[in-house]
Amino acid sequence: MTEPRTAAHRAALEHFIQTPEFSCLGARSALRRAGLTHRHYGALGDPESAERNHRDVLAYVTEVRPQLSAQSFRTFVATFDGPEGLDEEAFEEVLWRHLQLMHDIDSRDHGVETGSTSDPTQPHFGFHVGGMSFFLVGMHPGASRASRRAPVPAIAFNSLAQFMMLGEKFYSLQDAIRRREVRVNGSVNPSFVAYEYEQPSRHFSGRFTEPDWTCPFASRHEAAPAVEGLAAPAGGEPMRPQR
Repeated sequence: MTEPRTAAHRAALEHFIQTPEFSCLGARSALRRAGLTHRHYGALGDPESAERNHRDVLAYVTEVRPQLSAQSFRTFVATFDGPEGLDEEAFEEVLWRHLQLMHDIDSRDHGVETGSTSDPTQPHFGFHVGGMSFFLVGMHPGASRASRRAPVPAIAFNSLAQFMMLGEKFYSLQDAIRRREVRVNGSVNPSFVAYEYEQPSRHFSGRFTEPDWTCPFASRHEAAPAVEGLAAPAGGEPMRPQR
């Protein structure tokens, strides 16, 4: 049975996703087709929250890996009680602290997905849980972009392999998201305009990072040879959601 507080946070999340300001059509599709998995935790960056978050995403990976397809978008969204009152730099700091804690647990028993890397300096970086590579979307009340301004701190875990399965449809989805961003937020997210696919880790927190920004995350996996990555068809760029 769902706890009342968790149900309330789920309702708030669903409301946020359906607001005009929210531009991610993939998440809207996941919600509409019952493909959105939600769990709520204590404070973002707390070791206990990170441990529980890792356990739940690991279970999610086991469940959805055989079900991933271009026909039914799936996403896992974690919401948190706090911390409250974070600006973008503070959120970025606590987000990466949380992800480091999760990675330190996961890397003991799991590696990286073929065609991806856990090195945050690389263009084919993905955050890994259970051997599945994810593009993460961090959201919080203090975000400068309306599409990232969730009612509480949150992280959306989106499988990179799932975007690859979209094939050419990925570009249509990306274009539709960007048009919506311009219409409801006034512009495309400047982080994607400036850095595009250069370094996906720059986009996780939603903050527009400085040119000399260094990702505060250390991979525990052994360095791997350069890979072509989870790339788009016909030699296109690696697939990353835009938001």
